[in-house]
Amino acid sequence: MKTIIAPTDFSSISYNACLYAARMAEDIKAELVLLHVTELPVAAMEFPVMQEVPDDISMEEELNELRDKLLAETNNTVNIQTKHIMGSVEYEIKELCNEKEPFVVVMGTHSYSLIDRFFIGSTTLYSVKHLRYPVLVIPSNFQYKPVKKIALASDMKNIYEVPANEIEAIVKYFKAELQIFYAGKDKQQISRNSLAGLLLDHRLENLQPQLHYVEDEDILKGVSSLAEKHGTDIVMIIPKKHGLFHRSQSKDFVFYSDIPVMAIHEDDVAAGV
Repeated sequence: MKTIIAPTDFSSISYNACLYAARMAEDIKAELVLLHVTELPVAAMEFPVMQEVPDDISMEEELNELRDKLLAETNNTVNIQTKHIMGSVEYEIKELCNEKEPFVVVMGTHSYSLIDRFFIGSTTLYSVKHLRYPVLVIPSNFQYKPVKKIALASDMKNIYEVPANEIEAIVKYFKAELQIFYAGKDKQQISRNSLAGLLLDHRLENLQPQLHYVEDEDILKGVSSLAEKHGTDIVMIIPKKHGLFHRSQSKDFVFYSDIPVMAIHEDDVAAGV
């Protein structure tokens, strides 16, 4: 049975992501692990207010309450486990992934609060960049629906480094259609990358992908317009140090996409997917 991991800080943003994860687990017959990490207090010299360490029992109670809510939402059809630990959020998420080898890690983002965006967004962004397992980022208030169409947003560079096996495994597991999106700043740039698009199509030919191009200087805006036009359920990105999805643009997708974004990496583990 596949495993989905959903970290939570008990905010409304993470609750929505956990609910999405629970409904996905119900739909694809996976188990769900809810993870809460209590971070150790920051030293007074580093932060003006010393925070008290939350009570372990109260955290366990909140996790159990969240589990019960999600069980009720899914008619008790999902095996939901809970895990509470003290430490660094990023480190503990990574350690749990190494232990469980999840199908996907589901996390929340989107908030008009700068504080929420800093704390929640920083953990999500770190996970998108550094976890070697797929990370699915859910916008706030986005409701789950069965995944039927997945789009790979590509910069049409380094085509032979695209993790075709991982993409194929994920798309087939959802029994979804694959789309390939490319946003070019003008017709000339789109034309120059048409051959790369055909090569990428060939690498993913087992999925019979549909290629779609759009002219837009704003990559996120262009990809989002294609997603809306073609009824895409998840946009897949491959974060890179350079190229289309370098740090700032990965951040834009994490914070500003209106539909779920799945980040995968060239070294993602396909075995077990």
